[in-house]
Order: sequence, then C-alpha cells, then structure tokens
Amino acid sequence: MHALLEPGTELVAAARIQGRLYDLGAFPGLAPGRRGEWVHGELYRIADAESARLLDALDRYEGQAFRREVREVEDARGARVSAWVYFFAGSVRGRRRIASGDYLSSAASRGEPAARRE
Repeated sequence: MHALLEPGTELVAAARIQGRLYDLGAFPGLAPGRRGEWVHGELYRIADAESARLLDALDRYEGQAFRREVREVEDARGARVSAWVYFFAGSVRGRRRIASGDYLSSAASRGEPAARRE
C-alpha cells in the first residue's frame, strides 16, 4: 500500500499491536489475539488535508475482506497512540498463523519477495 501512502503521509515509527497475524497468500491478515501476542508494522501520520481522500482510497484497496477500526498501538519507544488499523474480516480457520507477528520477516524466511519501504 506504500504507493497509496505517498504523498500526504509521514512514516512515524515502527509500531506493534496486540493481535495475531495470518498468511492469506499474497498478503497478511490481522486478527484479534490474546494478551502478549503482537503484530508488527508501521505507523504513519496522515496530513489533515489528505485524510478523507487517503482513507477512502485505502478502504477501496482493502475491500470488504478488511474492516478499519481505531485501536491502540505501541510505537517503537513504547508510547501508546490511537491509530486506524485494518482487521481481516473473514475466517482465519485453516490459515497459517505467522507466530512472529512480522509478515516481512516471515516472507523473507520462506525466500519470498516482500515489498518493503525504502
């Protein structure tokens, strides 16, 4: 989704959220998890003037398979902030759980290319 995030956004920090991450094939899916289970990602700041346009574009990109919610995330310094997060809306039954909570590392360990922000 990095192409949708530029311009009008700023990468703030690495972040994490309590949850479980599942391999959905070409992309991962976040699902609620138990205490102590973390999913790793990135935290972006959206310019106010761009927020409605960008969130609409992200919603279209994610489609009905995902739902956007405001949740508390933890940044790299340990500060807790509210952020928009996309949760997988389908069933995770039979899906491989990514125990590390880190999709990019998981893809790399399987020898698959994974898009990473440069």
